[in-house]
Amino acid sequence: MSSGNTRPPSIDDQAPGHEPQVLIVDDEPVILDLLRDVLEEAGYAVLSASNGAAALYLVQRAPVALILTDLMMPNMSGIELARRVRANADTQAIPLVLMSAAMPKNVDDLFAAVIHKPFAIDQVVEVVRKVQLA
Repeated sequence: MSSGNTRPPSIDDQAPGHEPQVLIVDDEPVILDLLRDVLEEAGYAVLSASNGAAALYLVQRAPVALILTDLMMPNMSGIELARRVRANADTQAIPLVLMSAAMPKNVDDLFAAVIHKPFAIDQVVEVVRKVQLA
């Protein structure tokens, strides 16, 4: 993605083999596996990372259309991940969705949506679709 691009690529914007992916970031392997299965079944290409630092590495090297992140993780929180994504001209337009039971204050400018844990799986797919279409 070039720094002049103001919107992240959608699934349909990319040539075959270069599909932008939903990046799931959570330190719970069960959550990662569950969300990966559900989103792949819904037709999304998926990447996953177990913390914010690993997610930053991936987002700089792969086409990412949306980041779905947990709040509290080791090495880098979801908020710090969002701040770093927003601070980089090449990634700042990628929408982020926060998943958390604890709701931090003053983060509305970082996230396109918030999913409260525990969540229904259908809710995650619905939010991803809405944010992807926005």
